[in-house]
Amino acid sequence: MKRNTSCGCNDHNHHGCPPQPDCDKARSITSDCVAVPFIGGDEETTVVLTDVELQALVEANIKLPSFARDIKQIRKNVKLTQCKAIPAGGNPNAVKLFVEGVVHKNIQFVEDCNGWVRDFSVEIPFRCHRAVSVFNPPVFPFGEFSVKNNVFERRELAKDGHGADRCTTGSLSFEVFNEPIQCKLLAAAVNQLDTLQDFDNWGRFDKIEEKMEVFLIIKLFQKQQAPFVPPTPFPTPTIGDGSAATFSQPSQLTIFDRFRQIIGQ
Repeated sequence: MKRNTSCGCNDHNHHGCPPQPDCDKARSITSDCVAVPFIGGDEETTVVLTDVELQALVEANIKLPSFARDIKQIRKNVKLTQCKAIPAGGNPNAVKLFVEGVVHKNIQFVEDCNGWVRDFSVEIPFRCHRAVSVFNPPVFPFGEFSVKNNVFERRELAKDGHGADRCTTGSLSFEVFNEPIQCKLLAAAVNQLDTLQDFDNWGRFDKIEEKMEVFLIIKLFQKQQAPFVPPTPFPTPTIGDGSAATFSQPSQLTIFDRFRQIIGQ
């Protein structure tokens, strides 16, 4: 048995979610495969759910590597490290938005009246978790959740009729793969106030207390299938003797309706 030493989620050799390790494989016997065509939508389109403005209030203390006489310039860049949206429970017209990021600051300062301009970089983290109303709700045509833990169990009556047959069992489980709600940062602005602190005997400082207002302009969108429009009925084809030919016609059910029938919903 292999020893479970790590899930790999914090492995620095991976970026994002790593693949699962390989497991033992059983031999399978495939008997047949049936394909049934369904009428689908004309296209998949990217639907904008909403554009939203977020405001994050941040306080931070920055310790300089040495005492500074004057700040020459502070360059700021905003970068998101997480932007996730999930449907709000009980409200189809809202999502819960989880945003985290950093304000990368490059501080240039001088230590004396003459000399080199020193350069110091620091990242200040921020986060914002808010409920957001959407103008176009997210769509989950197969349903939002999967059932994978054998909730729908199949049992048969034992031969004596006194209970379930413990040697025969089965279940129905299913999982759906929905299009995620995606997030894109369109613009960012930082409004800040700096307070210089911890002065030495020569009037130099090595601490900056910052109060920031971080504005984020974010677009939420999801890939959705265009609404289904019933097609024009197919004409009945004929063969040489005038009798009707038999062809496999696409079902008038959508693939989403058919899957709901399979799982009993």
